[in-house]
This record gives sequence, C-alpha cells and structure tokens, in this order.
Amino acid sequence: MIDSLWRMGLYGCVPIGMALAGRRLLCRYPKEYSCGLWILVFVRLLLPVFIGKPLGVQPLQYMGCLQRAGGKGLWASLYLAGMCLVSGYFLIQGLRIRRQLRPAVREMKNIWRCENISSAFVAGLIKPRIFLPYGLEGTERWYVELHEKMHIRHGDPWVRMLGTVTLCLHWWNPLVWYAVSKLYEDLEMSCDEAVMKECASPERKIYSDVLLRLSMRQNGFPGLGFGESHTERRIRNLLEKKKKVNVWFVLLFYLLLNLCVRISLTIPQI
Repeated sequence: MIDSLWRMGLYGCVPIGMALAGRRLLCRYPKEYSCGLWILVFVRLLLPVFIGKPLGVQPLQYMGCLQRAGGKGLWASLYLAGMCLVSGYFLIQGLRIRRQLRPAVREMKNIWRCENISSAFVAGLIKPRIFLPYGLEGTERWYVELHEKMHIRHGDPWVRMLGTVTLCLHWWNPLVWYAVSKLYEDLEMSCDEAVMKECASPERKIYSDVLLRLSMRQNGFPGLGFGESHTERRIRNLLEKKKKVNVWFVLLFYLLLNLCVRISLTIPQI
C-alpha cells in the first residue's frame, strides 16, 4: 500500500509538470480547458494504475527511489504519521467551519445567511448549500450568488474534496500542494467566465469591481469562494480578451491530451 502511494506520488510529478506547462499555453483560452488538464493529475495521484511499456517515458531514476522509499519500516511509519497529521489538520478546519456556521439561517432553497462569515462560499457535497454573509445585497449579492451556483453546477465541491484527499495522501510532495492550489485557481476563473457568459459585455467591469471589493473581506477559509489572494489574477483573466475556440484547436487539444495520458500512465518495463 505505502509502496503504491510512493510510486503514485513520484510518477505524478510528470503529469503535474505537463498540466502546469499546458495551462500556460492555454492562458488565452477559456479556463475550462486548463481545468481539463488536471484530470490526468488526479488519475495519476489517486489511482494505483501502473501500465508497463517498453517505451514508457517516466524517468528510470524513479525506480531506485521507489525501492528505497517504498518498503516497510521507518519510511512507512513516517508516511502514515504525516498523512494522519495533514488529515487531522483538514478535519479540524472542517469542524471549525461547521461550528461557525451553526447560527446560519435558511433564506430560500439552498441559500443560507450567516453572521459569522464575511465572504460567500459553498459547503456540502450531496446537497451543497450557499452561505452568504449579512450585508451582501443588490448587485453584489446577485453576482456572488450566481458565481457560487456555478461552482455547484460544475461539481466543484467534489473536485475540492478530491483535492483534499490528494493532499492527505501525498502530503510530502510540494509539487502536489502547488498543483492543487493552481487547480483551485482555475476553478475560480472558470466560474468567473461562466458568470460572464450570462452577462452583457459591459458588466465585466462591474463584476471586476465586485471581486475587488469582496477580496477585502477575507473570512479566513482558504480557497472556498470569493476573497482569495489571487483576486488580481482573476480580474486580469476576466478583462483579457479570450481567443476563439475552433475545430482545429479542439482536435489538437484532444490529441495532446491523448499523448499526455500515455506519458502519465505508462512506466518503463524492466
């Protein structure tokens, strides 16, 4: 078990690198394509699938590291201890958020108001709820509510849950922490773009102003919704003119994705 986790974490470095490079190449295109690149990263980091091929392109140098790090004893104990510590941290964070949401009052359907928060976010998986702070009204509320509804429509609460599981399993790999943070950033930008698709073009400036105002109301819950530290990047992404997606781009994207799948899931046959 521990051996497989080490291998998944080490072999995951390659698809992470490809996803980071790919999102740079796709920076002028809709963020939904960048989000698609992270699927490979999750597959590699969460599924113990190792397809041996004579032409597998994962670095052979990994094999020696795996043999030294993947066995029983001290390494396994350290791995499990780190996993428990990180899992405990996320559990405490979850309990803290749950405690702060106790005074929340249901306003309508899945919209709740809470006096203990200063920024909106979605909580829950099966029946996700949107929590809004008091004082959020008018245009600000409309944009924020639509943004959080986009998170639910895209299934982002489940993606974030997978991100948390991934961090718990691969706590030792700084590349995984960086990758998950970039995934969350792409999710936010993708929702921003989805909101803009339902708005007129002049409203981009209004929405950007709403983002800027709400970024000042940090609630201390990293990565939950509005108020992230990467607000400037989100605003810049909104104001940049995106390139049009045509048939050739889609074809090239899926050919590239197919190549990335082969690179990510195959290992040298020795």
